[in-house]
Amino acid sequence: MKYSIILPAYNEEKIIEGTIMKVLDFMREFDKDFELIIANDGSIDSTTKIIGRISESMPELRMVSNIKNLGRGAALSNAFGRAKGEILIYIDADLAIDLELFPRLMAAIETEGADIAIGSKHIKGSQVEYPLLRRIASKGYAFLATLLLSSSVWDFQCGFKAFRREAIQKILPFVREKGWSWDTEVLVKAEWMGYKIKELPAKVVNVFERESKVHLLRDIRRMGGGLLALWLEKRNFTSSLAQR
Repeated sequence: MKYSIILPAYNEEKIIEGTIMKVLDFMREFDKDFELIIANDGSIDSTTKIIGRISESMPELRMVSNIKNLGRGAALSNAFGRAKGEILIYIDADLAIDLELFPRLMAAIETEGADIAIGSKHIKGSQVEYPLLRRIASKGYAFLATLLLSSSVWDFQCGFKAFRREAIQKILPFVREKGWSWDTEVLVKAEWMGYKIKELPAKVVNVFERESKVHLLRDIRRMGGGLLALWLEKRNFTSSLAQR
């Protein structure tokens, strides 16, 4: 199988059916085998039932579920571990990033030699209309991550990323984060392990029409703690890699 598309979902009954149909329609335009995996993080609304009903008539669709809500990162790690594709892609369920980014991410991996290709809201060519406070928080987080962790990545949290199968399988055993800082840990440790990351400008679409699950003060506190933990881990991590 060529592609595994993974959508993390928690209590997404309002949007999940529309998201699934839009992604399936988009992917069927490509002459490649693919699967669509919903990484269900223990939803307690109708999300599970909706996915089950749709999957009965959609052979490309399947669900991988956490028994209870463990966090977005835990749901992604679980789904990545069960995916069958040569290239594994995750897209946030709200489809905040235009799907037209997909072929450019694939080209970065398939023809340009990248191990990981990610969308970015913070590089030249990106098209972003976010609330001002979210833009400030996002850029501030990226600046701190770059400063503390010696990373070359400009946007850790963009919800559209692609991984060469061999790369993500070797990175995941080192990833402990279960929540929103999962992306940061994956990308930073990928850099520490020598994997090539390609960052491409993303277009944010319809962000003002959706109810965000981002809680700035709470998430800033949690993600700041995640950055500090990675900073403390960096020296031991890189030293242990050098000894292998």
